[in-house]
This record gives sequence, structure tokens and C-alpha cells, in this order.
Amino acid sequence: MSGDEYCHRTAITRLSVSPHDESLLRETVDEWKRGCQIASDKAWECCHSKADVQQLAYDDVREETTLGSQHAILACHQVSDNIKSCISRRREGRKAGKPTYTSPTISYDSRTMTVFPEQEAVSLTTHGDHSRVRADLVLPDDGDGYQHQFLSSEAWEPTQSTLHYRSGEWYLHLGFRKHKPDADETGTTENGTVLGVDLGVKEIAVTSTARFFSAAELNHNRREFKRVRADLRTHGSRNAQNARSNEWPRNQIRHARLAHCR
Repeated sequence: MSGDEYCHRTAITRLSVSPHDESLLRETVDEWKRGCQIASDKAWECCHSKADVQQLAYDDVREETTLGSQHAILACHQVSDNIKSCISRRREGRKAGKPTYTSPTISYDSRTMTVFPEQEAVSLTTHGDHSRVRADLVLPDDGDGYQHQFLSSEAWEPTQSTLHYRSGEWYLHLGFRKHKPDADETGTTENGTVLGVDLGVKEIAVTSTARFFSAAELNHNRREFKRVRADLRTHGSRNAQNARSNEWPRNQIRHARLAHCR
């Protein structure tokens, strides 16, 4: 199943970690950074696909760090993504040097992390021969936090996530995914998909089915109306009174918005 057939979301939550487990996580993050740097040093200016980076650097990451096999694979894949990003930046004429790894973060997937929604907890793999650590998810007490809509839903399944350490706290960026609705269900309102719309600035509307509507045209019209309104205000015409009351441009903007979203 290709990634295009999934909707992806991220839920961020703080973790409650014991002092002993925090020490293990810190050590694991340090090993992760070393593993990523080893892979980056090997693959830079050499290859960038996940398969090639893994084939080239996996053995060295395993030999020179205490990361487990799955985390060694994830480190190679992380480096692959970073090198691809550098290549894209260069193609755009921007500078991009070899990726270096200093941020206290580490990636987890379904093999290295287990989520327990009912207990509001996670189990995370650590480095070496250490067992996993278990940490509580610090969620809103009233159940109104947006994280609950993913944790309590059978439609959303945990996927690759990222653990961050910042300002003395651990934060887990939990990744979730679910199958996109079938094409014949998209946009239906009866016994089908419920369509949600998020209104924004750069994108005037983003639907829950991942359809984007650019605000470029609307913003252009707004700028034109503002210019015309300013010109009219310098005169004493009837149109100037309409411009001053904002009734005319508001109606025009409304029509432009509706036409664009159709």
C-alpha cells in the first residue's frame, strides 16, 4: 500500500519519564546521533536512496554504536531523507552541506514503539541490551485534548514518530495514519464522508480529505480592492462613500471567495 493512500496526522504530547529511564533515553539519543552521523559520512556525495544508504552504512552503524538493528535501519533512512532534502536545496540554487546531527531527537516506528491508548502510555526501545522503557502520556485531564481523537479511534493507527528532548522535558510527536476514503465516497454528505474545512491564510481552505485551495487569487483581489478603495477616497463620488462603508468591496470579496472555492 503506497503512502499516498493514507492520511497522516501528528499528535504531540509530553512524556512522564522516571530518572532511570530518562538516563537510558539520553544514552539512546546519543547513540542515535552517532549512528546518523556515521551513515551521513558514508553516504554523502555517494548515494541517497534508503536502500542504498542502508546497504552502505548499516553494518558500520551496528558495529560502531549500541543501536539495535531496527534503529540502525531507521538511522539510515533518516539520513537518506536528509540527503534528499540537501539535493533539493542545491537544485534550487541554495547552499546545502553534509547533514550533521546534534539535536536531541530520535525516530521510532511500530517495531521500536508500542502505544497503549487505554493506559495512555508508550513503550520505547532503548540502546544496547537494555529493555524497553515505559512512559506515561501527559494528556489533558478533561479528555478534550485533540490527541484523544487519534488515541481513542480504531481508524487511526500509530506510525513513525519522533521523540524530542527540549527545555528539560521529553515530548513525543506521535505519528498516526489511516486509509483515505474511497474515491466514490469523497465529498458525500449522506452515509459517507463528513467533509471538514480548515480556513487559513496561505491556503484559504484545506479540507479533511487533504484538498488545498490557494489563497493567492483571493489575496490578489483583496489588494486590488484596497487600491481602488484608496483611489476612490481621494474623490467625493458616490462610489467613494460605498468604499468608505466597505459594503462594495466586502460583497466583491465574498463573491470571489465563493467562486474560488467552487
